[in-house]
Amino acid sequence: MFEEQYTTPGDIASEIVLFAYHRGDIEGKTVIDLGSGTGRLGIAALLLGSKKVHFIEKDKRAIEILKDNLKTLTLKSNQILGEYEITEGDALQVLLRGDTIIQNPPFGTKKRNMDTKFLKKAFEIGNVVYSLHKKGNYEFIKNVALENDFELVEIENFNFPIKAMFEIHKKRKVLIEVELYRFTRCYDGSERRD
Repeated sequence: MFEEQYTTPGDIASEIVLFAYHRGDIEGKTVIDLGSGTGRLGIAALLLGSKKVHFIEKDKRAIEILKDNLKTLTLKSNQILGEYEITEGDALQVLLRGDTIIQNPPFGTKKRNMDTKFLKKAFEIGNVVYSLHKKGNYEFIKNVALENDFELVEIENFNFPIKAMFEIHKKRKVLIEVELYRFTRCYDGSERRD
């Protein structure tokens, strides 16, 4: 049985992290890349001045690639990067806290509701959450956010290419419409906007 993992394309990863950076959610912040895979989101956060990035991933192969990517970046980069830590384990069990959570969770096609479980974990451990989801779930996701004292404040749309990786895939590549949601924690009921 495979994990539902799709590498975030480099251009989309950079757009996501730049989007967060321009909103003050990256530079000087503790960032958690939840279900980090090979680390594209977290590495971009490091390059844009995060104080510390926690990479959380359970796939040993992805972690090896992540370590190689960080080693290559350290050797080639002339800038001083923030701290980082790699945690091998289930993203849904992590006990860390961070300022900003960035994630491309499983879309929930193979394991139903996995995207919602990742989203709830992100709400539990962060104050600002950036999360990619298949388009068409806005109302449901907005309600999950409100139930967890978060407000959905911004949306960006992307066409996410998924290459055939598993036997269930019938086409070489498909484009999936996805939405990047930015959520912020509601500190009291007066901060919610409906």
